[in-house]
Order: sequence, then C-alpha cells, then structure tokens
Amino acid sequence: MWLFLWDDVVEATAIPSSSSTTEQNKVAWLHEHALKYVEFHLGLSDSLTEPEPPTKYCTLFKHAGVALQAECTVVERRRFYETIREYMACVEVESAYVREKELPTVEEYWAHRLGTSSVYTYCALGE
Repeated sequence: MWLFLWDDVVEATAIPSSSSTTEQNKVAWLHEHALKYVEFHLGLSDSLTEPEPPTKYCTLFKHAGVALQAECTVVERRRFYETIREYMACVEVESAYVREKELPTVEEYWAHRLGTSSVYTYCALGE
C-alpha cells in the first residue's frame, strides 16, 4: 500500500510549475527523507532518533518495519531497503521526464522501467 501511495505523492510533486529545478529538488528531498525513515524502521540506521516522515503516507511504513524486523534477517532487510532505494532512484528519473514534458528514448525508458514498477521491491518482499 505504501508504494502505491508513495508513487501518487511523487507524481503530484512532479507536475510542472514555474520552476522545474524547484520541483526536482522537491522529489529529491522526498526520496532522501523517505529513505532515512525507511532505513530507520527496517532497523538499519545508526540513528537512535526516529526521523520525521516526509509525508503522512510514510508513516504506513512504520508498521511494515515492525513486521520485517521480527521476521527477516539484517541481510534480507538490507536487500529490501536497496530495492526501495533503486525504486526511488528510477521514479526520480521518470518524474524528470514528466516535469520536462519529454519522452525518453526507448533505451532510456527500459533502463529504468522495471525499477519504477517496483517489481524488484515486491520480489524482495516475497522472499
């Protein structure tokens, strides 16, 4: 559920306005802070303080983190985290095309398409 809502937040942020640089910074900021939040709730962070969730939807991940920490090894949780990080990086690339009102080349599209579909994230979760 969190991934679906996350995608909606990024798409809403990526809608072009007067300054594409500002929009790009918003998406990058969302990703950076969400990754800190996810990392903390997966028990992978060195921080002892819970980061602020960048959106109200990010708080959904807190509940998943409890279950994942109870049921998964550190290696499994790290792999899951890395797939989320890759997903967000690919979504950031995709949102740049939306912002700039450009279409990627076929090669550019396929370079990040599987990442934006969160297939790898679901596969890691399925393990």
